Amino acid sequence: MTTKRGKKLLGVIGVAVAAVLLAGCGGDFKLPTTPITMSVPQGRSGTTKITFTRERFEGEVSFSLTGAPSGVTYKFDPAKTDKKGTETTLTLTVADTVATQKYTLKVVAQSGNKKKEQTLELTVQVKPDFTLAVNPTALTVKQGASGTVTVNITRNATFTGAVALTLEGAPAGVTGTFNPASATGASSTLTLNVATTAAAGAYNLTIRGRGDGIDKTVTVRLTVEALPDFSMALSPASVSLKPGGTATVTVNLTRVGGFADAVELSIEGLPTGVTATFEPTSVTANTATLTLTAAATAATGTYPAITVRGVGGGKNKTATLSLTIAP
Repeated sequence: MTTKRGKKLLGVIGVAVAAVLLAGCGGDFKLPTTPITMSVPQGRSGTTKITFTRERFEGEVSFSLTGAPSGVTYKFDPAKTDKKGTETTLTLTVADTVATQKYTLKVVAQSGNKKKEQTLELTVQVKPDFTLAVNPTALTVKQGASGTVTVNITRNATFTGAVALTLEGAPAGVTGTFNPASATGASSTLTLNVATTAAAGAYNLTIRGRGDGIDKTVTVRLTVEALPDFSMALSPASVSLKPGGTATVTVNLTRVGGFADAVELSIEGLPTGVTATFEPTSVTANTATLTLTAAATAATGTYPAITVRGVGGGKNKTATLSLTIAP
């Protein structure tokens, strides 16, 4: 049996519960009236926080987006708050094909029959990009020396990241270093080091730049020039003489790397009774004539290792002549 005091207490509790229920039903939530602004480049994503306030309101709030143009997708995290949550994160992903302009979208927050909206102004920017160029586009470097190339980086308005530079296609003996290797400015200097062992010739080298998912290349033509030098060959390299006879041999000089010094010729290892003369002895052109004369008393036989020597410009080269003396 309920006493009067118990009935009064139950009445108070009922009133309190009713007040709470009325407060929940009559409460509300609000999104800010200030528009959200976002700038997202083509092919990229951007995020923003969506916050709201609760006024004596407890309930799950779900989010959606309206007015997004084709090529713009969205994701809310979480897509629905718990009963006390007051924020979510919106991620917008913009396809490469979306036109660069301003769009007006609506963030929609809903809980039961309560629905709120907040304007979102999205500016789609041009896709981040950069180009590479080199100056000079071609250079010549001697063996054992180095040369430099300036790599110019042109960024568009939305590309602000670093560009990592690498060199591809360098032949053996050629190495390249970039300063800086990861460029945040408008240029980098490539130093090409050519070893003395690098083969002379022309090579197309590729400079590759990578940054923010973008990959670009540019080509520089490197000509490796031989060091000043010469080589020597005999024509013919084998001759026969009769005692008392003569024979001639052409000494051919091949000059490389701008070698222009005179080459002094001499001969070593002639058998007794054989003499040699050069015309000229000091060669400033590319050929000389070697005349061999065998005395009547020269002994017959084969001499396979007669040395013709050329000295000039700090270089010392030899060629081997085979001589046969036969009756």
